[in-house]
Amino acid sequence: MSETKELAPRFVVTQYGSYGMVEWTGRNESGIRAWHNKVLVLPDQAAGMVGSIIIPEAIKDTIGAAATTGIIVSVGDGAFRYGTDGNQWVGERPTPGDRVYFQKYAGQEHEGRDGLLYRIMEDRSIAGGEELLQEAAD
Repeated sequence: MSETKELAPRFVVTQYGSYGMVEWTGRNESGIRAWHNKVLVLPDQAAGMVGSIIIPEAIKDTIGAAATTGIIVSVGDGAFRYGTDGNQWVGERPTPGDRVYFQKYAGQEHEGRDGLLYRIMEDRSIAGGEELLQEAAD
């Protein structure tokens, strides 16, 4: 059993909008499973307010579709096995719980059983990941 990866709650601000970093329980509660070379990502959610201005739901959905960060929830068996050049993948494979950066508008949006919006995308849509900082024990 793998340990849950925790990140401090914060916002990600990009040229496309402000996003609240999602929290992940460590379990796939979406009811969606990634197959083959696909990856299921829980994207960061568009902020509902900017300062004291409330963002309308329709605009929030548009900004949310442009999210480029999130957490991997499920990885297909064939994902991250081969690079785009056909050669075998070199290095560590991303796993559920990893915070990743992906292409804007990548993948297909699907609502999970838990009511959250997820994206199913090809592994090549993931550009990189964030390394967790380990705090020194006192």
